[in-house]
Amino acid sequence: MPRKPDERITQAKELYLKGQKLIEIASQLGVPEGTVRSWKNRYKWDCNVAKEKRNVAKAKKGGQPGNKNAVGGKGGAAPKQNKNAEKHGFFSKYLPEETFSIIQEIEKKDPLDILWENIQIAYAAIVRAQQIMYVKDHEDKTIEKVEEKKSKGKLIGEKWEVQEAWDKQATFLKAQARAQGELRSLIKQYDELLHSNYELATEEQKARIEQIRAKTERLSTEPTDNLEDGVEIINDADEKASQNIGHSDTEVSSDIQRQET
Repeated sequence: MPRKPDERITQAKELYLKGQKLIEIASQLGVPEGTVRSWKNRYKWDCNVAKEKRNVAKAKKGGQPGNKNAVGGKGGAAPKQNKNAEKHGFFSKYLPEETFSIIQEIEKKDPLDILWENIQIAYAAIVRAQQIMYVKDHEDKTIEKVEEKKSKGKLIGEKWEVQEAWDKQATFLKAQARAQGELRSLIKQYDELLHSNYELATEEQKARIEQIRAKTERLSTEPTDNLEDGVEIINDADEKASQNIGHSDTEVSSDIQRQET
């Protein structure tokens, strides 16, 4: 027996075709915004929107009463160098269909929502970097073969790159500081844009700023408390640097490496 269609999908589509935003539809139906977005992509709602626009264009030829888009044109046509259709005409001509579709979708978004998505991406990148660049302790050394030299099919030499724990940690701290600076800049922009039209912002848009500020503060002030996925930052860069221990781009001979292994 076929499964009964979800009525919420039909309701969501009707609201979308009426021009409502995804976040508003999700709020009305009590579902996550991502769910509504997946429905839109899966059932190609944008195709319905484009079809309706084409039908309207065919039914209403010519300008509306009082319309002055074509003033100055011969025989009532648009004047030369008129740019009414240049924007989307240029994009649709040269950009891939998928890219053009994304641009059309972005135009429907609220600037605050676009900025919020950028904040989420920046924050996620910081958290993910803690997993990728995690340094276990001061003995966490990385040795990687970067080059092999051969002559007549025989191996005559190898080049290895050695990264000591303090060097990896120093690199991570610098990258994290830059990323957190960019995140703070995005949050500041969001805050300024939010308060420039505060009375028009939704409650969700207002609540976001405090949420992300709290998370960012935790990352900045408590880096060793295993805040995200048990990541601990080992900051021994200054101590090791003072001992003048070798550079990270160290070449190790194959004989030495074989002895270590």
